[in-house]
Order: sequence, then structure tokens, then C-alpha cells
Amino acid sequence: MDGRVNVTLAVMVIIFTLISFVVGLTVIGEVMSFAYNNQGAYVSLYAGSGYYVTILIISFINMIFQFIVLKEWMDVLNRNILNTQSMISTIRTEDLSVKSEIEAASLELKNAMIKGWPFWGYMISYILGILFIFEMGIAMFFEILAFVFLLIYLYHIFSTSSSIYKTKSRLYSYLRNMKGLPNVQDMPQITQRNIFLVVVFTIITAGIYWLYLIVKLSMEINEYVKNDEITRTKLT
Repeated sequence: MDGRVNVTLAVMVIIFTLISFVVGLTVIGEVMSFAYNNQGAYVSLYAGSGYYVTILIISFINMIFQFIVLKEWMDVLNRNILNTQSMISTIRTEDLSVKSEIEAASLELKNAMIKGWPFWGYMISYILGILFIFEMGIAMFFEILAFVFLLIYLYHIFSTSSSIYKTKSRLYSYLRNMKGLPNVQDMPQITQRNIFLVVVFTIITAGIYWLYLIVKLSMEINEYVKNDEITRTKLT
């Protein structure tokens, strides 16, 4: 089994983000009311209120959920690659063209493996940005660094999903012909996305597109590996 991305957690990211937004609006309203009623008193003392603590707790839980989902994207795709390599390594054939295709596909899949360092770089930088939240310059540095690592990570996710689809489509075509299985179901393709457009859409939708992407991509990966598992079973 290739495993699955936890779509429930992806949905929870949206829910907790909305809750955090609503609570945040409540905090702003309460602070403005406090300042008005106290003739501009030092309102930062309000930061110790229950609302502020609630936002911190919700944001922390949301952060954990998001980290888990993003890591599962990598884990599920990499496990799918490894299981495919294991499957094709057991195939025995005297057809030189098929042998050559299997070797080429195995190498392409190996090169498509998603490296973990961008994800860990993103997670560590993100957490450090929170820890240094009261040091504006340092916090900004880590926030920018986290954003860069996230872009690199997403690029690897997108490029790998595209690469393995192309490689497997070609490989499975060879194997279907070799085994005489013309009706083996083709696997669904994970939507090909442009990292630049993802950033643009996220900005112009004030983050809504990012929340959509977390759920949508999780579902696409699950649908892909589910059908690919069925196809591999038929081809072995």
C-alpha cells in the first residue's frame, strides 16, 4: 500500500483558519472598544486576554495539521515510487525493448523522488519565525526563508507528480502490451500546476486558494495512488 493523505486534516486546516479569522476579528473589535472607552489607554495590555490565547492555541493546532498534510504529500508520492520500482523489478521478460523501458523507468522514478530538505527547512524556519515574533527583523527573515523553502517544496511536489505520471503512462503501456491487457484502467493525472500561478492566485484570493489547494491536492494524490495500486496489481 502506498498510504493516503489525511484529507480530514486538510479540511480541518480550513476550519481552524476560519475560526482563527473570526476570533481575530472579535479581538480587533474588543481592542478598539477598549481603547475608545478608556480614552486611548495602553491597549497592548489586552494582549493577555483570553481571545489572544485562543488565537495562539488555534494557530498552533492549525500549524501542526498543515505540517502533517504537507509531509504526507511527500511521503505518499515517494512510497508510490518505491512500490512501483519494487513491482517492476520482479518483471521478467526476454523482450529487449521492454527491458530497456523498465530500466529507464526505474531510473526516472528514482530521480523523481522528493527530497525532504525543503519541507524540513520550511517547518523549522516557520517555527523560528514564531519564536522570534517579538524581534521584528529576525522574525521577518525566518518568515521569508520559510516562504522560499515552501516554494521549493511545492515545486518538487508538482514536478514529481508530473514526472511519475509521464513515466508510468509510458511504462504501463509497454507492460499492458506485453501481458495482453489493453483494458487496464489508466491512472488519473494529478493536476499540473504552475508554482508562479499558485503564488499569484493565493495572493489575489487572500489565501483562500492555498486552503483550496491543500484539500484539492490531497484528494488528487489519494485518487492517483488508489487507481495506481489497482493498475499495478493487474500488471504483476
